[in-house]
Amino acid sequence: MIFRVPADLHLHTTASDGTWSLPEVINMAEACGLTTISITDHDTVDALTTLSTSHTGLEIIAGIEFGTEYSSHEVHILGYGIDISNRALLKTLETLKAERESRARAMVERLNELGCSITFSRVKELAGPGTIGRVHIAQALMGAGYTQSVREGFSRYLEINGPAYVPRKKLTIRNAIELIKGAGGVPVLAHPGLVGDDQLVKDVINMGVLGLEVIHSSHDRWQTGKYYRMARQMQVVPTGGSDCHGPQGKDKALIGKYAIPDTWVRELKDLMAVS
Repeated sequence: MIFRVPADLHLHTTASDGTWSLPEVINMAEACGLTTISITDHDTVDALTTLSTSHTGLEIIAGIEFGTEYSSHEVHILGYGIDISNRALLKTLETLKAERESRARAMVERLNELGCSITFSRVKELAGPGTIGRVHIAQALMGAGYTQSVREGFSRYLEINGPAYVPRKKLTIRNAIELIKGAGGVPVLAHPGLVGDDQLVKDVINMGVLGLEVIHSSHDRWQTGKYYRMARQMQVVPTGGSDCHGPQGKDKALIGKYAIPDTWVRELKDLMAVS
């Protein structure tokens, strides 16, 4: 169940761990024939603060993605229609940015102990003005010749329980939901198929999210149908998107390949209007 229609509501830029800048994402979205997109960078709205009105025919919904943890599962919460100037939101994002940098330093130190001579300054250079993430450390490893790909950097060193992995402080699910709602946004549970526990997915919905990401590049047809039925049964809006981070090595960009029907967009926008 892959819809090649107007909206892709899960896109990342170089402001977090994407490989395309905001203008590049916009250009690709227009080239794919999309009419609505959402920029949902991890723990930052920096790309959205640079948004101009020069693009035509493309509606951009302000979004964000928070990583949380619940019952030993990683759970991501998307926020749509947020006020990117909200004080509480910006204060929290500054704290998360500082914690990400501290974590990256710690992982670089562990890699150095393991014999991988990369520097934090190089990682920060690769991240540019964006939020530092594990992907930038993996890029530094690849650039220094310790791995052949970003994926290998994760599998050998940086994945959970890997030899250089350092956990980071995360918001609780309720914190993320409250922060998004406080900024006038609509909280949505991202890629439930990756959560790994459907009862937990239902628990999170009951905590106050208002939508469920039904269509996602990691979901197969069976999961898409299952989560659509769950969204309807639990009376939350279905949403979706590609979760495109731009081209990733040999992997082709996913933008536009997992878009959603405009009827779902209208349901989401109706919620945004009353948030």
